Amino acid sequence: MTSSPRGARRRRPVLVPVALAVIAAGIGVTAAFGGLKEAPDEPPPKAQPGEIVDQGEFRTQFIKAVDTVERNEYGRTKRYLKLVLKVTNMGDTTASVGVIPQAGQSWSPFAGFAGALLRMTPQIKQEYGPEAHVLSYGVKSEQLHPGITTTVVVQYELEPAAVAPPSITLDVGRFVYEKVGLRDGTHYWQLEMEADADPAVPVVATQVTLPVRQEEA
Repeated sequence: MTSSPRGARRRRPVLVPVALAVIAAGIGVTAAFGGLKEAPDEPPPKAQPGEIVDQGEFRTQFIKAVDTVERNEYGRTKRYLKLVLKVTNMGDTTASVGVIPQAGQSWSPFAGFAGALLRMTPQIKQEYGPEAHVLSYGVKSEQLHPGITTTVVVQYELEPAAVAPPSITLDVGRFVYEKVGLRDGTHYWQLEMEADADPAVPVVATQVTLPVRQEEA
């Protein structure tokens, strides 16, 4: 047997498994760059003008956006940005057109059809908010009957000298048929909310961009 110089024993090399070495290197790189980061959320799917969007309780066709001036019975004129939609109630009961949500207000899952028009970009600020109604043969109403396709108009009042945007983008929510309450197990259509959001925030199911064109009333 051959001895090492000065009688010292030769140490055996210690083998570090390759996988452990790679993990250690990865930890070092992660720490150097500030830790793990969540992947960004994917943007919602986009619908084209005229395309029918499945909103659960409703099937909605986003027809057009127009800049128009109307004269009332007193001869006064008002200027509006109007969105024209074709809406089919897919449920079994009559639904309300509802109210457009306003910035700063808490979200209601039972806000009616218009409650799913979550936001419009760019925003148009006005004192009383936009109005949504059913328009049938020149008559306005607030009801969407089951199985019937009706025209819904959403209108924003514009200042006479305001410059209308060239296009608008709508964030659109959807409705889910879920149980409400623990006792009777009754189900209702309600706006779908993000699972872990506090306070509650609706899911943006679709985005629709409509060009704005001028149109005579």
